[in-house]
Amino acid sequence: MRFSRFVLATVISVLSLAVPAVPMAAAAPGGVVDRAITFSVRNVNTSGVPCGTDGRTYTVHGHLTGPANALAGRTATSAALYLHGLEVGEWFWRFGAVPGYDHVREMAERGHVSVTIERLGYGASGQPPGTLSCVGGQATVAHQIVQDLRSGNYSAEGGAVAFGHVALLGHSLGGAITQIEAYSFGDVDAIGVLSYSDLALTPEQLVGTLSWGSTCVTGSQKSPAGAPGYSYLTPNTKAYQQDFLAQSPPKVFAAATPLRQLNPCGDMISLTEATLIDPVRLGAIHIPVLTLTGTEDRVFDVNRARYQGKLFTGSPDVTSDIVNGATHGLTMEPTATQFRNALDPWLRTHGF
Repeated sequence: MRFSRFVLATVISVLSLAVPAVPMAAAAPGGVVDRAITFSVRNVNTSGVPCGTDGRTYTVHGHLTGPANALAGRTATSAALYLHGLEVGEWFWRFGAVPGYDHVREMAERGHVSVTIERLGYGASGQPPGTLSCVGGQATVAHQIVQDLRSGNYSAEGGAVAFGHVALLGHSLGGAITQIEAYSFGDVDAIGVLSYSDLALTPEQLVGTLSWGSTCVTGSQKSPAGAPGYSYLTPNTKAYQQDFLAQSPPKVFAAATPLRQLNPCGDMISLTEATLIDPVRLGAIHIPVLTLTGTEDRVFDVNRARYQGKLFTGSPDVTSDIVNGATHGLTMEPTATQFRNALDPWLRTHGF
């Protein structure tokens, strides 16, 4: 994703970390179940990143996907909650239009339970005024959902399941939200920061700021539900395709292009403040951390994204993975299998 950054980031080069091969888990016994779920949340901000919200109550829609045997009862061992970034939506993790690109179903076949949501402002979930949504508020919403997953206090087809352990994984801006949630509330058991860096500053991001920044300042667009204060991140469809779908096969490219989504302006604006606060606060995270990016990511420079793991000074368990050949659209290209091959053993090693 392209993000505004008004301070000069330090350019640091580090050596790539070699990742040993780990055998994949066996296919899920009993097949895969996929349940629609909903959460009732308040758009408030009690996180470590101050920014504005409207305080109203909204519904967040999502899905619970995993092996049938793992979700047969009302309690389960663990689940991974995925947060999408800007310009996309829950579909980024649930792309069923082309076989082999539905991330959570592929992970379920390997034995993992996943929760995906449409963040506030996207899809069928509530859409507050875009200037009254922000990364601190999104982190607070994620915190509420984590608590509901632990207690089973949410609605689900076939009944809700309460989880003893919850991992939080975010892609791009979702990675920023993941970090903020972890150091603000300390209620998750592991985090994954995917295709994101607090130190990123690229020409593409600066050009993008001129596009969405002017749109937000001049009144912006309305969300599909009619809420004011929304804008695309990328300046046009071609730029979106270059950033998110550069290596996608033709069928994926064609099906994913119309799925580009508007974003709350406040989420993009507030990220700048988060990038100043995060390096100071990330040391307070003491749980296992995964940072992962692709070598061909146009949005977040791979060297700076690789260095992101160095900022988690309080965690004794930090893994930095680099997916050779991957771009920003980790789930949308042939290297999606390599992405899953890296994520699968990390999750299993940490009890997910």
